[in-house]
Amino acid sequence: MELREFLFKPLQDRSYSFAIRARENGILSGAARMQELAMELGLEVISVAQEGALLVPGTPVFVARGDAEMVTRAEETLMGAIGKPSGVATAAADIVKKASPVKVVCGAWKKISQATKGELRQAVMSSGAGLRMTEEPFVYLDKNYIRMFGGVAAAVGRAKLFDPDRLAVVQLRGEAQSIVEEARTAVEAGAGILMVDTGILADFKAVKAAAATDGWRKSVKLAFAGGVTPEELSNIVVLGPDIIDVGRAILDAPLLDFGLDVEG
Repeated sequence: MELREFLFKPLQDRSYSFAIRARENGILSGAARMQELAMELGLEVISVAQEGALLVPGTPVFVARGDAEMVTRAEETLMGAIGKPSGVATAAADIVKKASPVKVVCGAWKKISQATKGELRQAVMSSGAGLRMTEEPFVYLDKNYIRMFGGVAAAVGRAKLFDPDRLAVVQLRGEAQSIVEEARTAVEAGAGILMVDTGILADFKAVKAAAATDGWRKSVKLAFAGGVTPEELSNIVVLGPDIIDVGRAILDAPLLDFGLDVEG
């Protein structure tokens, strides 16, 4: 007889209600996965909070009933479905608030392992941050595309041959040209969004100044990226980007704290 089976033998005819509650402020994410796991455990689900719900300490996110072994297994599995996603959603929502009215996106979710990619993608969505630079059809030309094509103009030109109306989003690193000349070359080739991805504010200032001088600021959106942290947001926002791409500061967020307690 296994230890848990031995311990619970006197309780085998009893059932217990329990609740999972938030222990800190945040945003719930992972609700669907939590409910799915609860059904697999055979729990009688009483209530589940909605994805994206605002949480304060004590907020119940899940209430159910089951026997002693089910309750124990619930504590081992259900909170794992919401801890990290809720932490990510909470961090992202805080960054969205601090960056307002500038759009915040988190494209780095694509770099996450397949096992957790879907959950963290949903967490970003639940926070109010974007997953993509734009909702329009676009092609993203990163530094490796540019290197392989031998330059920005060739990469953008090839993308435009596929579909002249598809928006070209270009990652600017200032490798083969200065960051300003790279931006100008991209615009002349037909780029619609330029992402200054150096993490250097002076680079963004220079590109924005060129956009104003050359007369294409209103027709081309400017994004900034490169290790953006919450502490830097105010300095970035004041420069007037259209989009800020934040990666690790969102996806490396700590778990949001939850607790499971038997209540009857």
